[in-house]
Amino acid sequence: MHLKREKGIKFAHYFNSELILLNVHEEFMNKREMIMSRVSVKTLENMYKEIASKAQDDLKKLIHDFKGDDIKVTILISNGKASKQIVNMSITHNADLIIMGINGKDSISDYILGTTTENVINKSIIPVITIPGVK
Repeated sequence: MHLKREKGIKFAHYFNSELILLNVHEEFMNKREMIMSRVSVKTLENMYKEIASKAQDDLKKLIHDFKGDDIKVTILISNGKASKQIVNMSITHNADLIIMGINGKDSISDYILGTTTENVINKSIIPVITIPGVK
């Protein structure tokens, strides 16, 4: 996973670009789903805030570790279906390029529904570069 982020930072250095790092959490529920789960909405919201804050801190550390402190970086935390959020955010933020890592098909649903990367490639209106995972 770190190799993929390092490649993104190298791209940003090479092309003197801004990076928008998007961390999508599909496990987050909307308020209706929270209420139906019979768990306190406030408890779940606090848990999600902690997860999002940790993800943001981890991304900042990775940027620093890969010598990306001189790059303008925007970190976004989102919830929902990852492929949909990636495509929507690329449009909202007027991105020129999407760089994604690929891990392969890990579950039966990947074979039936396609992976996040496949879905982004099929739905994106801007170019998508994929970086294979390191196993």
